[in-house]
Amino acid sequence: MVKKSSWFFLVFCFLSIALPAQVAENRYIVYFTDKINTPFTVNEPDQFLSERSIQRRINQGIAISEQDLPVDPNYIEAVQSLGDVEVIYPLKWFNAILIETTDPDVIQGIEEMENVDRLELSTWLQGHNEVEEQRFSFPAKSGEEYGPSLNQIEMINGIPLHEDGFTGEDIWIGVFDGGFLFTNTAAALSDFYNSDRILDTENIVDGNNDVYLRSTHGTRVLSTMTGFLEDSLIGTGYGASYGLFITEDVSVERRIEEANWARAAEYADSAGYNIINTSLGYTVFDVIEETYTYADMDGETTLITRASDIAASKGMLIVTSAGNSGNSNWHYISAPADGDSVLAVGAVSPESMSASFSSRGPSFDGRVKPNVCAQGGPAVFTDLDDGIATGNGTSFSSPIIAGMAASLWQAYPQAATAWQIHQSIEQSANLYANPNDSLGYGIPDFEIARNLLDAILSTSDVEKENSLVVFPNPVSLNQVLNIELPREYSGELNLRIFSISGKIQFARVINSSGISLYSLNLNSSALSAGIYILELQDARGVSYRQKLILD
Repeated sequence: MVKKSSWFFLVFCFLSIALPAQVAENRYIVYFTDKINTPFTVNEPDQFLSERSIQRRINQGIAISEQDLPVDPNYIEAVQSLGDVEVIYPLKWFNAILIETTDPDVIQGIEEMENVDRLELSTWLQGHNEVEEQRFSFPAKSGEEYGPSLNQIEMINGIPLHEDGFTGEDIWIGVFDGGFLFTNTAAALSDFYNSDRILDTENIVDGNNDVYLRSTHGTRVLSTMTGFLEDSLIGTGYGASYGLFITEDVSVERRIEEANWARAAEYADSAGYNIINTSLGYTVFDVIEETYTYADMDGETTLITRASDIAASKGMLIVTSAGNSGNSNWHYISAPADGDSVLAVGAVSPESMSASFSSRGPSFDGRVKPNVCAQGGPAVFTDLDDGIATGNGTSFSSPIIAGMAASLWQAYPQAATAWQIHQSIEQSANLYANPNDSLGYGIPDFEIARNLLDAILSTSDVEKENSLVVFPNPVSLNQVLNIELPREYSGELNLRIFSISGKIQFARVINSSGISLYSLNLNSSALSAGIYILELQDARGVSYRQKLILD
């Protein structure tokens, strides 16, 4: 059931080291200075990336860089030769390795190595993303195959994608969590478990492949995406394939879990995954001197946030829960939700009202957070045997969005980039023109997201070369919109403004002879705030398009 390929063993062999169930206290991250003498090269990426990963980069125009190269094995061997030290795993994106040692001579030896940049000690932290769960039976709606889970997909207008056959097929999702206990026995997950859609099972905490233990949290998270129990629970991405990764040690909360996340993300990238869902968050340390502050939620400080942004730069969509601290003294989002390339998801009630526990934004540097919201107060997920249950948490609103994103991406498997998927989800949300700190850009509409992608991806090469420049954009209804006219054409142009649903909202014929800039007074257009597509079409039938945001 678990798929492996030869390059996995070559580059990721450290995952197979047997680790104790309880994380030891004497763990360090050793950062190296360079990769100058590594035997790997960007010209032979098949030595450290799968064919699927390489193709994902090609599809999205992403170059393979030194950051992708594995840590120099000579540096790893040099550390191992210092004495009583165990190398747990490397972190190639950070050019580092995680080690465990109690030998002071090893520490001194590492600090004296010329190719070592710095050494960081693992520290404890307190978890601030605990899920408020309620387990009880929930009656199914008569005649609705989605049953009680209908509302959480209807809210984001995801059913049309399912009806058109887009359920996430051939999209790979990595689920990073604390355990998947009962995933192999829960009725709502039986179709999934007995299929060939389980790509990997990686327990990074224990150093093995056993993931059906430790916690039921990952099971419930997973079920909102891939669960399938008619009249009870149908997940938002039930046709996608999944990798199950334990990165969170539920017995004790430690900063080392951020490194575990980075390790899993590096693997997911190299294997060719498309999406990572993270229903986890990190904020406050037991060691007061090392406690995160709100100022650290700046998208640049925490290890897990930096790793998340790197993962996004490799062409993956990174979806994470905003956090459940809305009612606490912390109040704000947690890491990695602060990442500038991370799609952080808050929680709303079934009535689309902000859930009080959902963590608030903005990020410390003022960016909109959460990015979007979905049902999470409560959400419907699998129970541990033959039914369903409900519970509160952004842990569930996040995978609801991640699964739906997989269904959306299936419609554009080669054409759309991860960032286009990210942006289309944001821009489809009901508060995109006027975001706030509780809901961010609001609740996305996946049909609008699909229409936005249609408008972007259906543009011909000629249209791309002659794309419109309009400014200001976004534009207020009381402003004048300036449109740069195509220089290679002089004559009448049909100017039309379409709604996202494709309906013409405004039309006018303009004469471009002798002018290069046309100014449109929007007060005369009878348009309202929202997202539109502005189009100019010349007598040759060539169209020039640009997305237009009215606020």
